[in-house]
Amino acid sequence: MSARAAGGARHAGAMGLVVCGAAAAMLLALLSVGINLKRACVTQDTPYLDLCPNRAVGSSALVDTLRSRIAANPGDANAYVQLALADRSQARDRALRAATRLTPNEPNVLMLDAQAAIERQDWAHAVAPLIQLVEYRDTRQAAEILARLIAAGGSQLLFPHLLPGTRWLGRVLPHVPQASLSSALPLVARGLKTGVLDPERVHGYIRQLKAAGAWADAFSLWLALHGGTSQPLLFNGGFDEPFNGEGFDWEIGASGPPSRTGTIVERKSADRRGAILDLRFTGRALAVPLIRQHLFLGEGTYRLRGDYMARQLRTEQGLAWTVRCTASKAQAASSPPLVDTGGSWRSFSYEFSVPAGCGLVASLQLETYAPFEAALGLRGQAAFDALMLEKLAH
Repeated sequence: MSARAAGGARHAGAMGLVVCGAAAAMLLALLSVGINLKRACVTQDTPYLDLCPNRAVGSSALVDTLRSRIAANPGDANAYVQLALADRSQARDRALRAATRLTPNEPNVLMLDAQAAIERQDWAHAVAPLIQLVEYRDTRQAAEILARLIAAGGSQLLFPHLLPGTRWLGRVLPHVPQASLSSALPLVARGLKTGVLDPERVHGYIRQLKAAGAWADAFSLWLALHGGTSQPLLFNGGFDEPFNGEGFDWEIGASGPPSRTGTIVERKSADRRGAILDLRFTGRALAVPLIRQHLFLGEGTYRLRGDYMARQLRTEQGLAWTVRCTASKAQAASSPPLVDTGGSWRSFSYEFSVPAGCGLVASLQLETYAPFEAALGLRGQAAFDALMLEKLAH
């Protein structure tokens, strides 16, 4: 079997799972229709009260009554809808076609139309009524079926319906299993581009993908969030933009009032420098890393450089920028110790190598150079600015 044939077989099998899930959802929908009809009979809020006494949904008496109504009034749209729901014979398709012509936007008609298309494995046809149900009725069963379709790799079928101003995608995505969220990436990227999804919602998906270890997918969304263009290896190295820890930006560790934490980590303004990273140490134990950023690096040699200042920094061995692997607990590299500078700004630079076993993503993080000092705590102040990371040719 060729690779393409095998892929087609797998895709068909996945679609088969969608069929099973969709059929179950349809049964729930039809059951709710029966419950609603019975409720209408009890509360007397239906104009067709002659259907209620002694005529169970799906019974021959109900079907005969509906056919009699249609014979008397061929334009009775509601009778066609109810007949399409009640009739279990081969004549049901004719009733559904008639109901579709007369009331194409009626929820029961849309659901039955989608069900018939799924049974034929006509996925393109099934998508339209399901999306309409989610868009205008916020129908949970329809959203769940679309979510299964996305998880099975059918995102492309939904693209034509992803138009500016629509709301269905935001209602469907919460039903996509987290393990299958990668299958929804093309839709999320398109939704972001068309304005259907706001950046805050996309940040949440990036956070979920990072937590699941789907780094490539998370980074793809991060690039889409920033115009789809390439980004520098180190994002926001000048600390000019507010931090967004849900993406591939700076993530601040434990920070809070001096009475509760050993470090206050802030983005501040400095004379003639603009925004800088400012850290104040209170003498209490530190939670490390103090700050970090996940980087897409890959195997190779890199150089980190930047400016730093330390004032009254009471420490034995100082601070260090450390590169740690995400595929393992290994430490790839650490900068030389950064110690007190008497309040003046200095430049620093160091080269490091990322081994092949480190994985696609590494973490650049600020720590104490000696691990024991994190438990003892530091006092004083440190600041960083103008960090830049570059890959070297050798």
